[in-house]
Amino acid sequence: MSKLKATPEDVRYAYRLLLGREPDQEGLRHYREVVARQVPSPEDIAKSLMDSTEFRERHGVLTQADCGHPPRPGEVTLSCQACTKAQLESPVFRHWASALREKPAGLHRKLWEWCFIVQALYERGKLDGGARGLGFAVGTEPLSSLFALRGCSIVASDIGLDIARDAGWVDTNQHALGLAQLNRKGLCPAKEFEARVSFREVDMRAIPEDLRGFDFLWSSCALEHLGSIGHGMDFVVNAMNCLAPGGVAVHTTELNCESDEHTIETGGSVIYRKRDLLELAARLEREGYLVEPMNFELGDSEADRHVDEPPYTSLHLKLRIGSFASTSFGLIITKRN
Repeated sequence: MSKLKATPEDVRYAYRLLLGREPDQEGLRHYREVVARQVPSPEDIAKSLMDSTEFRERHGVLTQADCGHPPRPGEVTLSCQACTKAQLESPVFRHWASALREKPAGLHRKLWEWCFIVQALYERGKLDGGARGLGFAVGTEPLSSLFALRGCSIVASDIGLDIARDAGWVDTNQHALGLAQLNRKGLCPAKEFEARVSFREVDMRAIPEDLRGFDFLWSSCALEHLGSIGHGMDFVVNAMNCLAPGGVAVHTTELNCESDEHTIETGGSVIYRKRDLLELAARLEREGYLVEPMNFELGDSEADRHVDEPPYTSLHLKLRIGSFASTSFGLIITKRN
């Protein structure tokens, strides 16, 4: 069967679909000559545009299939920082995305959060076999499974089922209904997972006193759902009591990309401003904790500037929450020896 032959109208459509614009005269003339001379298929035209610098600048390396390479042991690269396209496309983040059985270099902020948490803990030596970890509001995220695969003992926690149902987390598949949900990708062999991971119902606003002595803890965009900016900050500080000396906490949350004055301060989903996070860092440091340097750079590519709105797309580094553009921001805090 002969392949379908592209037409000049296919070229126009590919420009609109992939580059979000009408073809310029030079580009249209070039592809008309290609269509007349080489008889390409519509797929050939699409692949050519997806290999262009303009497409990569707009959408990132969406067609890059390689899985990066493992991070160098002992090399610390991360600070407290915001989600960017460049980081998701870095070899180390592609490596962790592949380990999580996600698409390497996929431009989604949730993937960035997971890779950021894993790398922050890895480069600080907290994912060695035998380490104890505590996860808050784990939902159905795969991190517990990956940490168990590396030999860590994990207490995975989430809010009670009734509260989660009332908040809508169950209906949207964002609540851990049991251990099986946490290993649904099968990252860790079932017997090893069951031996190394346990589940607790935990209210992040009232952490049980017996959760102590952990080598690391984490939460992925959870602290902004505690009712107010202040409640989330209190959680971060109080959670440090769960760590043993030398332990590391890694959290991701919402960062307001547009205003350091106005934001959403209360409700089901708040947005932290730069000044809120600096205030939190100062509070932690006053209590003797080490907070990594703050980097508020938001990226400078077209993909970094894009603000996703419903219905959401695969280009999801920033999104609109209320009237504000928001992205993920990671915090790394160490409990000094």
